[in-house]
Amino acid sequence: MPRTPILALVGVALAVAGCGSSKSSSSSSSTNSAASVSAPAESTPSSGPFLAKLTSVSKIASTVPSNGDVNPYGIALVPSSVGKLQAGQVLISNFNAKESAKENGQGTGTTIVQVSAAGKVSLFATVDAKSLPGNCPGGVGLTTALNVLPGGYVVVGSLPTTNGKSATAKYGCLIVLDSEGKAVEAIASKNIQGPWDSTAKSEGSKTTLFVSNALNGGAAKGIHTIDNSTVLRIELESGENQTPKVLSETVIADGIPWVDSAEALVLGPTGLALASDGTLYVASTDGNKIFAVSEAMTRTTPAAKGGTVLTEGGHLKEPLGMVLAPNGNIITSNGGDGNMVETTPAGQQVAVQTADKKTGAGSLFGLVVAPEGNGIYFVDDGENTVNLLHEGQPATPPTTTSATTTTPSAPAKSISVSVRTLPNVGAVLVNAEGHTLYTFAPDQHSKVTCVSACAAVWPPLKLASGETATGPQLKASLLGSDPDPEGGSVVTYAGWPLYTYAADGSAGQDNGQAIDASGGHWYVIAASGKVITTN
Repeated sequence: MPRTPILALVGVALAVAGCGSSKSSSSSSSTNSAASVSAPAESTPSSGPFLAKLTSVSKIASTVPSNGDVNPYGIALVPSSVGKLQAGQVLISNFNAKESAKENGQGTGTTIVQVSAAGKVSLFATVDAKSLPGNCPGGVGLTTALNVLPGGYVVVGSLPTTNGKSATAKYGCLIVLDSEGKAVEAIASKNIQGPWDSTAKSEGSKTTLFVSNALNGGAAKGIHTIDNSTVLRIELESGENQTPKVLSETVIADGIPWVDSAEALVLGPTGLALASDGTLYVASTDGNKIFAVSEAMTRTTPAAKGGTVLTEGGHLKEPLGMVLAPNGNIITSNGGDGNMVETTPAGQQVAVQTADKKTGAGSLFGLVVAPEGNGIYFVDDGENTVNLLHEGQPATPPTTTSATTTTPSAPAKSISVSVRTLPNVGAVLVNAEGHTLYTFAPDQHSKVTCVSACAAVWPPLKLASGETATGPQLKASLLGSDPDPEGGSVVTYAGWPLYTYAADGSAGQDNGQAIDASGGHWYVIAASGKVITTN
């Protein structure tokens, strides 16, 4: 059930420039030189706001599992396939149990579902408070804090309540699940008090996990603000058959205000995002602010009052979820209305986009950038769905040149398809950049069925107007093209439409071979036209 709006609904669906505040009211203390780190989904800055081009919303699937859990909060992208985890799909944690949904009883949800780009939903885990492998004060109430660690381990926050009311909220813990969805560890300490959201950076077997704590000191007596919430950095080590081990814990920001809330359980520090320069951004629901914590990877003392205030007010209406856009800007989801807001690292709010026009206030929470960087997956806890904010279709179809025109045409362009030998599957088709090409079993020869959200994970090999496909190493008679339902055409070979895979980070990888995703199996194809179904 959606949370009751705390602030008035403000509907905005256009890009804006120069709005919002960027004042700095409190400086974070610095004790170490900044570390150079790389943040996922961040790349060279683009010329304009990322949100400006994302004008359409598509529903991907319902997030309600068979036990009826509601209020999806956390969302995490699966980086690679292992156990139940499927690369390119998203995990979603539910905060409310079915029996408490009508009363908006929060902190009682126990399930995590996995959703493919094509909308296929499977239950990844049901976490039983009675069988947790360790201490978790209060039990289970799964929050927005959700990450996938090396080795296929999943860590999720728990901020439980006894009856769904904030007065009974407990500190909870971080629960670690293996790739089959089985709870294998509960991480609890004096530093973990209401883990509300998280972000992680992994290098090899080591992970730096940042956790925002929204309940420090216990539930408030009445509705008033307490300035003692924190952001915690946890160093972990994990790997194949190696359960995550906590190496260290460091509070890197404190003195952040939080307020007990009957409608939202708690308003305080929530969404987190790590920039490439080591700055950690923190969304503060109470006060409508974004904090910046410098040297987050290396600092040894906490930044006072949450760090530097990067921006506040403006279009921020109870900011909750947070993610970095491909251009390096900060995207936050508003709990106070149905909008997402884009802020630059300099603190300028540069764009606003409506993601929820129906239920509006109280519905948006977790969000992640789609694998190809061309959209944002987000949860809507008013509709109990996972959706995709993406580019809209062209207003008019592309123009074509008449077959009878006498105007001289430009030289024909071509798109190259070639052959590359890979260690696991042998000689297979690749695109001009050397990225492996795949076939999709449901296509059933000459029928493009991977569209919309599926195509964001498995981009089709498209032909621009006037282009043809060429392949000196291939049989020319097997090369062709078929119409794409979303416009244009897709290169085919032996009648099979060809796709790349977003999880293939570089040329020569075949992470998509023989996996079941987006509603069917994916296979590479040989120069002979034979689909290779072996791993």
